Amino acid sequence: MSEQTTSVGELLRGRRARLGLSQRAAARACGIPQSMLSRLETGETQPSISTLQRVLDGLGAELHLELRTPGDGAPRREKQRSLWLNRMVVGELTREPHRAIGIARENLARLRGVHAERASILEAFDRWGEILDEGVESIVATLTGLDEEAEDLRQNSPFAGVLTPEQREQALSSFRTYWEAHHPHVEAAAAHGVRR
Repeated sequence: MSEQTTSVGELLRGRRARLGLSQRAAARACGIPQSMLSRLETGETQPSISTLQRVLDGLGAELHLELRTPGDGAPRREKQRSLWLNRMVVGELTREPHRAIGIARENLARLRGVHAERASILEAFDRWGEILDEGVESIVATLTGLDEEAEDLRQNSPFAGVLTPEQREQALSSFRTYWEAHHPHVEAAAAHGVRR
């Protein structure tokens, strides 16, 4: 979480929106009053780490905190982590293309309604619709591509739910093992922070 790019409230609001949840439904999933979630999202109150963990658990997200110095590779790590997950999505896509593409189309339809007022996100969803129409090869190229368009589109990927929670955790665990083995200097710097 970087204070330069976003606040805790923006992160929570964005996560809830991506899931298509009302504030009431999200608060219920998190086990907190709606008024508390509202105050967190608006920045009226800052959560403790334990409260933030509880809210993120309810929203199906993970909390990772670390102290780091600029240039220690965290943005690169997050891009690699995203690619790692997308490669597993590609495996499911090639194994069951109709299922994976069906989930993506359902997500796009739902997310278009959630983000009806946000033109830039709707443009990304329109582009995803074109890519889905182009077929598996085009989808694979976008999910695993290293170009700027692919990286931007992955920020609004419609493939949530293609992986089971177990598959997702397996991919993340495998990625952590890989990253730590291939980037020990970054992990040594991160060891001074708190990581969950």
